[in-house]
Amino acid sequence: MKYIFSLLAFISLNAFANDELKSIYLAFESDYMSNDASKYSQWLTDEYQIVQTMHVPGMGSDSRKVTGQQMIGFMRKMNKPNSTPRSTFENTSVRLTDNTGFCATSSTIATTKVAGKDYEEKETREVCFLKIKSDFKAIEHKIDVYYKKL
Repeated sequence: MKYIFSLLAFISLNAFANDELKSIYLAFESDYMSNDASKYSQWLTDEYQIVQTMHVPGMGSDSRKVTGQQMIGFMRKMNKPNSTPRSTFENTSVRLTDNTGFCATSSTIATTKVAGKDYEEKETREVCFLKIKSDFKAIEHKIDVYYKKL
């Protein structure tokens, strides 16, 4: 019986830790999607970069790399939040990388028009964080966008 309570306590603590890490990721995503350069910049390490890959059926894939400083510059020119669907607790998972970091992965699905035709747009996001002092900072950000003709 003692082992069962120990196991339940461990599982409860792990679930709490995952929820806390998901909350950190969702806060990062909110600041990123808001296009508020001052909020977003507080999350970044010097090494941070975004790699976005578009996957278009019949045409292949195209990847773009953007540094954190370049993204901050783009955000300063934008005047409204990103309209892409946001992640939720339910569509986000967390993977511990070691004692000082974690990666969060999420995906969203939307419908969009390309050349007048309807497409499903599935976006998969992964952001890896490193704990620096008492804060988590983003070190890597990958976005894959997949299009499927409807």
